[in-house]
Amino acid sequence: MIPPTKPVIDDPEAEAARDPDAPMTEKQAAELRELTEKTGDPFDANLTERQADERIAELRERSAN
Repeated sequence: MIPPTKPVIDDPEAEAARDPDAPMTEKQAAELRELTEKTGDPFDANLTERQADERIAELRERSAN
């Protein structure tokens, strides 16, 4: 048997290249909303995917401390 040359991805969305300047995803929005409620920060629904990733990382770090 010949091993596959690339990893198999079950999620078709994961195969598509993400545009970091696209609006944040529903999943990001849900996590961001939860984190902002936890930290008391305002929720910004107009973030891009890249901005949302950065904001989520920042709020995760703050809420862990």
